[in-house]
Amino acid sequence: MYHLNDLQLALRVAQLQSLSAAGRELGLTPAAASAALQRLEKKLGCQLFARSTRRLQPTEEGQLFIDAARKALGVLEEAGTALAESRGELKGEVRLALPSDLGRSLIRPWLDELMDTAPSLRLQYFFGDQLTDLIGQNLHLGLRYGQLGDSSLMRRHLTHVHRVAVASPTYLAAQGRPKSPQELSQHQVLILNRGGEPWQRWEFRDKEARLQVEVSGRYVANDGAVIRDWALAGKGIAFKSWLDVAKDVHAGRLVNLFPRAQTDSVPLQLVYLQTDYPSMKLRRVSDFLAERIQAFERAFPLI
Repeated sequence: MYHLNDLQLALRVAQLQSLSAAGRELGLTPAAASAALQRLEKKLGCQLFARSTRRLQPTEEGQLFIDAARKALGVLEEAGTALAESRGELKGEVRLALPSDLGRSLIRPWLDELMDTAPSLRLQYFFGDQLTDLIGQNLHLGLRYGQLGDSSLMRRHLTHVHRVAVASPTYLAAQGRPKSPQELSQHQVLILNRGGEPWQRWEFRDKEARLQVEVSGRYVANDGAVIRDWALAGKGIAFKSWLDVAKDVHAGRLVNLFPRAQTDSVPLQLVYLQTDYPSMKLRRVSDFLAERIQAFERAFPLI
């Protein structure tokens, strides 16, 4: 018989092209991962991977086995899921990629509540503001802003979100409040680095006119949660998703500077692999997040 963990390791090695990376993901030391792969190859009587330019590539025999093993593990997972669904249980692991600020401040606390009602559910989070490769990182769901170009992913639209320019009362008392987006060039602005490029061109829409403003600032980060923390601390003006700052604005911790100069809204979507979505655990998590976001928007309307 094959060890189930050994099969899972082989599949992750094939996807990540790295034994050490696959081992770390599964909680194995390099020595333990190497021993597991050798054990599997000895059982099969063939070499599964060949090293090429610092990466592991499946051999011809290895690819045949990996394709079959992937199908077999899928059948086992479906069987376990079907049994859990027949009992009405929410069971198993869900791995999610979440935007840094939204994920930490809203999504994670919401899902903590879901886990309190489902003791057999296990959630694993991956926070970051960069687009995440669901297949490469073995993720089930990704929460993403904007239009998506990857046609291999399914998507569930959750809402449309406006961005707002916000600053703390402390900053405005010290530096004054800009009367229009054009005056942002005279202020200290907090810059989000997206995909290696500082986001220094902010776009607004006043009635039917579109306005692009070039901004600059000393505070730059690739983490949206850090940008929000700086804004709350009075370090400058941030350009944030309304979902990220709605509570702060309603509580008076931040001020929406240009409520009449709206930005174009961007979609917020859950993305997932077509083969994953039928499972009950993913449907439940997806439905739960959709309901929570709708309730949040009713409680904290854009002002």
